[in-house]
Amino acid sequence: MKIKISEDTQRMLMLLKLDARRLFERIKYRAPEYMYDFSLKRSRDHFPEIFKNRYDTVTMKELLFCGQEVIAGLDQFYSKVDEMRWYLNHTQDMPNRVEDKIHSHIRELERFYETLNLYIDVEMGLISEQENVNETDN
Repeated sequence: MKIKISEDTQRMLMLLKLDARRLFERIKYRAPEYMYDFSLKRSRDHFPEIFKNRYDTVTMKELLFCGQEVIAGLDQFYSKVDEMRWYLNHTQDMPNRVEDKIHSHIRELERFYETLNLYIDVEMGLISEQENVNETDN
């Protein structure tokens, strides 16, 4: 049975979904560029632009529009992003080690991103919970 969600909730979920998508795309697809700059110049000046996101400014009141699974998914995804940001801004590791570690983080982040999208899609009614169960069984 599909539960109708408010327009405000739909908007909030869509904004969070788009924010996570853009952030994930920057982290994953720009990795060769930002890792090159990091290893060549040892500069961290470009990281704020890579990790910029709207979730950092979302309030608790705004998160009340989201269901528990979405909130848990957001926490998991953005905690991994924060872990990556912290590592890149504070590591003393050599560039090859940093690159290996970032690729590992990106693989893990991709799983969290897919899970978050699934939770948001279910909450928005874009896919049913039964479809979700069937997909995870395969």
